[in-house]
Amino acid sequence: MAFCSLIRIFAAMKKVFHIVSNKEWGGGEQYVYDLCQRQRADGIEVSIFCKPIKSISNKFEEAGINVKPLQLGGAMDVKSAWQMAKVINNVGSCTIHAHNFKDAFTACYARKLSTNKQVRVVMCRHLTRPGKNNFLYHWLYKQLDKLIFDSQLSKDIFLSTHPTIDINKLGIVHTSIVVPEQCTPADIRSEFHIPSTCPIAMYHGRLDPEKGIDILLDAVAIIKNKNFKLILVGRGSEEYTNHLKDTVNKKDIAEKVIFAGFRHPVLPYVASADFGILASTVREGCPLSPQEYMSQGHPVVTTDNGGQREYVENGRNGLLVAPGNAKQLADAMGRLIDDPALRLQLGQQAKIDFNDHLNYEHYYTQICRIYE
Repeated sequence: MAFCSLIRIFAAMKKVFHIVSNKEWGGGEQYVYDLCQRQRADGIEVSIFCKPIKSISNKFEEAGINVKPLQLGGAMDVKSAWQMAKVINNVGSCTIHAHNFKDAFTACYARKLSTNKQVRVVMCRHLTRPGKNNFLYHWLYKQLDKLIFDSQLSKDIFLSTHPTIDINKLGIVHTSIVVPEQCTPADIRSEFHIPSTCPIAMYHGRLDPEKGIDILLDAVAIIKNKNFKLILVGRGSEEYTNHLKDTVNKKDIAEKVIFAGFRHPVLPYVASADFGILASTVREGCPLSPQEYMSQGHPVVTTDNGGQREYVENGRNGLLVAPGNAKQLADAMGRLIDDPALRLQLGQQAKIDFNDHLNYEHYYTQICRIYE
């Protein structure tokens, strides 16, 4: 990269303001937290605009990240924009990084209201939804300096409604995960009395209908005579969790399925599995759970309807199945259960691919470029 380009990137990244407007800590907040930590390691001054909610602000403050509370009410919240403008007035060159459109409105209003003429506004889109075409969004699209999608799928769906935006502002950066240098697998076999000869399949994440867990249990019922255990790591609503447990009993697969509950950090449990499963029935932009298995050298069986098909290649580093198809899912699971050599082959390639072009440093390098 040319020296002058490096100077521009450094200047734009000297100060970065992230906007976090959710009311609960989740994957989006962890995404911003990880990015903040990596930017601070590069000597970048990072601050967070977030709602005055202690469960959110405390986690950033405990990490030494400067927090600036705002109401962040969306496109009609001019007060938050005024308050943000006052913060950025005298900071010089800076970037405001929004993570949804409603916060992008606040950022763009703030830039208009500010006396600072060295402010860039970028946004990362973490959803697979069509772009809106009303007059407010026409204005917003003109104001944004960059709009980054987490997958080609997310970008294509956004453009399917032909929003009036300069395509040169658009980019794609696959989201990634932070993997510690050492990740000791959890001793999940001892905890649940699983012999070493019994392969472990694992799903981790929210227990939610859109994750295809009912389909997964249907698949387990099809192959319940095979030697394996399915461990479900995560939590959901009490009603849906009880529904899943009732389903397990009705299908006579209680001996096969283990509800492990919420585990944090989850990566040691991922490392202890033999292969992972993501049976989502909805189109996700860039789901991270397949990457977590790949980072630990495990293959994953996943549906082919989301952005995961952009980095999981069927028969190379994992197995792809159609969403909602319990028979296909059961067949794929059965292949990995019965063939340890195939598990090893796919898992080794999965780890190579993760380290080559999916790891966090690769992601971070691309994010840095959008601040230019």
